Amino acid sequence: MHTYPVDERIIAEVERGRSYEAVVPLPPGGSLLAGDTVLFALSVSRPGQLPCYVKGGDSVLVLLTGVTDLGAIDPATGQPLVRIAWEPLGQYVPPVTDPGRGVKSRRSQRMT
Repeated sequence: MHTYPVDERIIAEVERGRSYEAVVPLPPGGSLLAGDTVLFALSVSRPGQLPCYVKGGDSVLVLLTGVTDLGAIDPATGQPLVRIAWEPLGQYVPPVTDPGRGVKSRRSQRMT
C-alpha cells in the first residue's frame, strides 16, 4: 500500500465518486501497478515544508485499475509522475431483482 498526503476536499471528492484519478509521484524506489492499493490521508502543509499527516485524520483507500507513466518528473520529489485511476467510490448500484417475482406477504388467518 502506498500513502499520499491530501486535503479534506480531495478525500470528500474521492469518497463521493467525483474523483477517480490523480497524478502522483512514484514512491521512491517503488512502483505502482493496477491492483495496488493507495491510501489518500489527510495532511497539512506549510510553505517550504513537506506535508505532515494528521494523526487520527480522515483517509480513503482505493484499489488501482490503471497506472500511466506521464514521462515527466515531479519537481518537488524528483520522482517520475504517473496518472493513477480507480473505480469511482460512493456509487450506489441497486441489487438486481427479478421483476416477475414479487414478494408476497402472508397474513395471519383468524379462526372464528
